[in-house]
Amino acid sequence: MIIKIIAIAIVGAVLSVILRQYKPEYAIGVAVACGIVLLTMLKDDIAAVLAALRTSADVLGIDTVYINTLIKIVGVAYLTQFGASVCEDAGEKAIAMKVELAGRLVIVLLSAPVLLALIKLITEILP
Repeated sequence: MIIKIIAIAIVGAVLSVILRQYKPEYAIGVAVACGIVLLTMLKDDIAAVLAALRTSADVLGIDTVYINTLIKIVGVAYLTQFGASVCEDAGEKAIAMKVELAGRLVIVLLSAPVLLALIKLITEILP
């Protein structure tokens, strides 16, 4: 699997470099398409890992809300990195930084209920 991923990435990178000389707007499209193809190749593996996490949480008695929140946070982090990388590849470093800032803010917002539950648990334990 990893050999296919690396091969597709190398082909995408070479195409992007060649197109950047003649049609820079197409080079960005190739980079985005390559990223989407790579993520699509991994979707079944990602789904299996998510299912295993949910199953493990059920067995351990962990509230699925926390696992779902964790999965969303990881997803936001990866998507934010992908979006910021695309912006940087397009030469828009300022926009990339704002995408990263927005991603961090979304992560804080998603983690707020978990943090509040943790604070509540700590205050219940302390005298």
